[in-house]
Amino acid sequence: MESKILKLTTGQKLIVAEDPGLPLVDLYLLVRAGSILDSPATEGAISFMGEMLLRGTKNRTRAQITDALDQLGAEIHVEVSAEDMMVQGKTLSRNLEKFLEIYSDIILNPIFDENEIEKLKRETLADFKQMREDDQELVGRFFKRALYGKHPYGMLTDGRESTIPKINRKRLIDSYDALFTQENTFFAAAGEIKAQVLSQRLSRDFSAMKKSKPTIVSIPEFEKMEGRTLVLVDKPKRTQTKVIVGHYGINHHHPDFFPMMIANNAFGGGGFATRLMQEVRVKRGWSYGAGSVIRPRKKNGEFYMVVMPAAKDALNALSLVLSLYETYQKEGISEVEFELSKKNLINEFAFKMDTAKKLIGQAISIELMGLPQDYFSTYQQKLKAVTLADVNRAVQAHSDPKNVMMVMVGTASDFKAKLKSQFGPDLKVILKKYTDDD
Repeated sequence: MESKILKLTTGQKLIVAEDPGLPLVDLYLLVRAGSILDSPATEGAISFMGEMLLRGTKNRTRAQITDALDQLGAEIHVEVSAEDMMVQGKTLSRNLEKFLEIYSDIILNPIFDENEIEKLKRETLADFKQMREDDQELVGRFFKRALYGKHPYGMLTDGRESTIPKINRKRLIDSYDALFTQENTFFAAAGEIKAQVLSQRLSRDFSAMKKSKPTIVSIPEFEKMEGRTLVLVDKPKRTQTKVIVGHYGINHHHPDFFPMMIANNAFGGGGFATRLMQEVRVKRGWSYGAGSVIRPRKKNGEFYMVVMPAAKDALNALSLVLSLYETYQKEGISEVEFELSKKNLINEFAFKMDTAKKLIGQAISIELMGLPQDYFSTYQQKLKAVTLADVNRAVQAHSDPKNVMMVMVGTASDFKAKLKSQFGPDLKVILKKYTDDD
């Protein structure tokens, strides 16, 4: 199974993975920019604009869109990240023609109805209140803000309570006009579909899409991290805590990416047998889960560790994580860890390309990240070529336990007085309320 790349008469790319054995079609319109283009004053506007695509067009009301999709057994979702945007649809292959009428309509003809804008504002603000009850969501949001600060990566995709009310129809239309152009978008599809047939249909349907110069996304450099900072997010009456510890990382383009993937899989990214899980959970029972993540972006990325200890164990668990990270940086991983991690990653990869949908997901990543066309087809070979020396050299170069951002969601009075004595006088502590919007 492999994907094909075609070019529409509009100039847009179409990437297709045909699978005649599955009577479904997954269709994607990808936009080569995302919430990183939000302005600080209207943070969340691009994600808001994406939601509004499904709330009325020149030809259909919101209710009519919903009813038409229900009748087809189809669905359309809009996903927005910092760097890109996706309009994803799924339908039975026999209903593709009718589905494409709806799909093209919501992309080409949104009206951004004022009443629907106000409804979505109310719903979004209500979602924020509900989100505050989810400590896992909270710690992730505060970590993103703390790590990136005023850098565009630090903006929250869905916005903040103070910015959502400032979003207006003009801002939504301006965002839509800037992003939804032939030059900024491409298509991808997987399932029971003929590539040439879909190409002809999309060429016809999207010939009316606006033409313009491609939107240039300039991502500034990051501010250098110095020392250890702990953002303590105070949430009353918590018996559990959520903790993230991390710093900037590397991306797919870096020559050390594959060595770091193997290292991280052994340290905390590979599940129950990893060093973090064994030390934090199995030996001490301080947290149900413990792990680490490498998250590549177009510009660098981030590395972070996560633990979820009971309040009584939180500071000891955090101390242990920092100690384990220091040892990891100095000594790397063992030969046994290396061989197991490398073998697991090589074997697991086969299951990441065994369906047309997974294959098209990889093709989308190649296009959005600007990766070589053979990036995933040679993925296993790249892993096989990595040596233990490569891994431990990379770990020493890219791990930075002395300069980390730490975020803990819990009841501040349980920890505040003990922080300096446990982590040293140089620890910078920032106290936040869980309701803080900045």
